[in-house]
Amino acid sequence: MICDQATLGIGMLLIGSSLAPTTAKAQDVNQSCTGPLTEQLRRFSEQCISDVIGYIASHPAMGARISGESEKFYVTVVKDAKGFRAEAVSKFNFPLVRDETIDSLKRLGWVPPENESDNWKKPVSAENTGAAAEDVAKALEAYGLKKGEAMSLTVATELSK
Repeated sequence: MICDQATLGIGMLLIGSSLAPTTAKAQDVNQSCTGPLTEQLRRFSEQCISDVIGYIASHPAMGARISGESEKFYVTVVKDAKGFRAEAVSKFNFPLVRDETIDSLKRLGWVPPENESDNWKKPVSAENTGAAAEDVAKALEAYGLKKGEAMSLTVATELSK
């Protein structure tokens, strides 16, 4: 009987507690990708990719790595002296890549890896950040990322593979 009263007392305390659970607010599909990381889950959208490209365009030697959450493919974009250097993960670095993805990257103008451990590459002019964002978004879609799906985003001056 004492255990039942203690359980009931703890249960009432928890029910009456004014502590709200802490949850991350999901980002709307068309929403910008800006804002504190603790307040938004990053969701794949053209606007989010455009925001990221715009940000790295305005900072010297900046880069971004965009990864799928469910599968660990990635596309990196790095600002350099010629504009942007974009890389999409190869079959060597991501063995689960599908043949359809490789075909799509070829159609989209990505250059195949020069050696086994290299990635797909695409030079992009820094003059047109919209085109860069579109190229990155289409590559992510080729890997299977759909609008609104969760993605990881790393923005830094030095990116490792």
